[in-house]
Amino acid sequence: MLSLPINDQLTNLQAWQQSVFCMALAEQNITHFKMFSQAIESEHDVIAENILQLFWEKLTVKGAKINFTIQEENFDAIIPETSDHEFYGVYPAVDYCVITNCIFNSFTSKSKEEALNASQTSFATIASFIELQIDEEIDETTLVEEPLFIEQLEVQKTILKMLDNERTPDLIKSIRTYIRSLESTNIGISTS
Repeated sequence: MLSLPINDQLTNLQAWQQSVFCMALAEQNITHFKMFSQAIESEHDVIAENILQLFWEKLTVKGAKINFTIQEENFDAIIPETSDHEFYGVYPAVDYCVITNCIFNSFTSKSKEEALNASQTSFATIASFIELQIDEEIDETTLVEEPLFIEQLEVQKTILKMLDNERTPDLIKSIRTYIRSLESTNIGISTS
């Protein structure tokens, strides 16, 4: 696990903050899952998008209900097996699924680790992307100096700063708006 200045803050978030933090990282990186789905000519990305939309509605629309058991079954059915695919795109797609599972867990369990797990997964995506480019393993000292890593850390700090406000639907919507305004995933792929 990367030892980062935000780790303690992530494990001290309230339940709703854990959920929103994970949702924000999923929102930033759903493009990875969409691209993978297009590459294998599946429409699983539609299911993934619908589920992510339900999470946002759950926290911003009064009276919105989600049957987490059914949605989690729907989601589990579309998680790709890395061993079934021989191209890099499956790895960011699986990392997206890990982050989405963190969202489910943040709603259904009392775990304090979900935001931290989502954060670490996002940085792991960056590390594997850099390793693909340089064709060797990257250590933590080198990773934390990479521009993509620095940018992602700033994104996560911004989300945490925004979460340090009173819970309102408008605040939660503003976090989603902020993430969409970035217009790129954590590994720099355009989302627009």
